[in-house]
Amino acid sequence: MRNVLLILSLFSVTRVFAVNDSIPPHLKNLKLPDFKLLLPDSVTNFYTEQLSTKKTTVLISFSPDCDHCKQQTKEMIENIKEFKDVQIVMATTLPFEMMKAFHAEYKIASYKNIVMGRDVLYFFPKYFLNHYLPLIAVYNKKGELLHYADGGLPTSELIRLVKE
Repeated sequence: MRNVLLILSLFSVTRVFAVNDSIPPHLKNLKLPDFKLLLPDSVTNFYTEQLSTKKTTVLISFSPDCDHCKQQTKEMIENIKEFKDVQIVMATTLPFEMMKAFHAEYKIASYKNIVMGRDVLYFFPKYFLNHYLPLIAVYNKKGELLHYADGGLPTSELIRLVKE
C-alpha cells in the first residue's frame, strides 16, 4: 500500500510540474522571434520589429479551416476588451485566399490590436515545432516567452496570462 501511495504522489508531483512548465526545451530562454507576414492586402509585409515593446504579445499560428482555431478566435473577439492592451498576431501557412476569407468572416480589420497574415516563409511551424493548432505563444513586454500552448488555450486562461 505504501508503494502505491508513493507512486501516486510522484505522479501527482510530475503532473503538476508538467502543467506549470508549458515552455518546451527548444524554446526556453529564447526571445520573441523575427518573422515576416504577408497582410491581407497582398502587398504589405508585417515584421516583428513593428510590434510595440510596451505591450504583451500573443502569437497565434492557426488554420482557417480548423474548428478549434475558429472557436479560439470567436472567444477572443467576444472578450476583446480583455485584450485591449495586448497585441495579437495571427499567422497561417495555408493559402492566401483561405486566410483572407477567415479575416473577413471574423472582421479582423475592425480590431486595431490584431494583425493577421500569411506566413509565407513557413516560419512558425519550423520555429515552434508545434503539433496542434492553434498554437499560442504569450510574450511579455521584454519579449520573453511566458507561456506556450500547443493546441489552444481556454480564453479565461489566456486572459489571466496576459494580465500577469
